[in-house]
Order: sequence, then C-alpha cells, then structure tokens
Amino acid sequence: GVGRTFARMRDFSADFVQIAQDSLNQRQQEEGHLYLAKPRKMRMEYKNPEEKLFVSTGKNVYWYVPMDRQVQVDKVKDALDDRIPLMFLVGQSKLRGEFEKFTRLSTKPVMEGAVVISMSPKRKTDLKQLIIEVDPQTYQLRRLALTHDDGSHSEFRFSNIRLNAKLNPSLFEFTPPAGVRIVEGIGQ
Repeated sequence: GVGRTFARMRDFSADFVQIAQDSLNQRQQEEGHLYLAKPRKMRMEYKNPEEKLFVSTGKNVYWYVPMDRQVQVDKVKDALDDRIPLMFLVGQSKLRGEFEKFTRLSTKPVMEGAVVISMSPKRKTDLKQLIIEVDPQTYQLRRLALTHDDGSHSEFRFSNIRLNAKLNPSLFEFTPPAGVRIVEGIGQ
C-alpha cells in the first residue's frame, strides 16, 4: 500500500499550492515548486505571491524570505513546521514509525478520484491530525492536510508530479546570501 510506495520513492517533485487558514479563519494561498529526496531532503520554491525558499539539507532546515533579508535556521529534528511531514513521505518504509491510527476515510476527496487516508503523528506536538489523498492506482501523493490543536490548518495540493527523476543533490544545499541576517529557530 501507501507505505511500500513511499519506501520505493527516491525523489518526488511537483507543483504545489499551499493553503493556510489560521485560528481566526484568515486564509492565505501560495504557490510554487516542491522537490523531495531521501533522507529528509526538501526544497520548496515559493513563487506567488512572493518569493520564498524552504530548504532541508537532511540535517538543517532553512527558511529564507528575500524581502525580509533574513534566514531562519533550525535542526530538522527540532523544527516544528507544517512542511516537515512532507519529508517523511519519501523513501520512508517506516511511515508507521512517525504516524499511527491509519484510517481510510469515506469523505469525498478534494482531488478527484483520490483515496483519503487519515493518520496521527506519534510525536507530541500541536499537530492533531494529518490527512493525505493518494491516487488509488499509483499511490501518488496528491494532497496533504494538517490540523492543529488551535483549529488552524494548512494543506498542500500537488500537480505535475514526477517520481525518481534523479534530482540534482545541489537542490538540497543552501548557503545564506551575503548581507542576510541569520536567526536561530524557525517560528511557527
């Protein structure tokens, strides 16, 4: 099933739409391109409405907002961020090591034809529930939605998906540009 497919996946790239809604029901929508590779490497290039960059080298996570002229850095294992669960979906046979209570839901998927699966994170954070929508034939990830204790949620929708495209390792490296402030810790 899903676990096997993610275990076989060496890398994943796709266009994404990220929709976030805070506890006051304010919505924000952003778009860009996502690259994932094992182990725990990620690059999210935000294009709209503003340019931003989120990179995980596998050890550290960097969040760079050019307009703020600042880079936030954190260790992958310490970072609490809605983008982090995406990393566990590539090359992870041990999906069950991170999540529990896998349930196939009968709710109507947002992405047409997808299967909806709910799971709960084992790590104690403010993340309450994780829902993924996968293609029933290929088990490709089409959507990931996260709900927090405070009622806020965010989701990622994927299109133009490419698997095992042998992504260039340099995508998952990051050197802060000159003259940019570096701040420890990625705030939620």
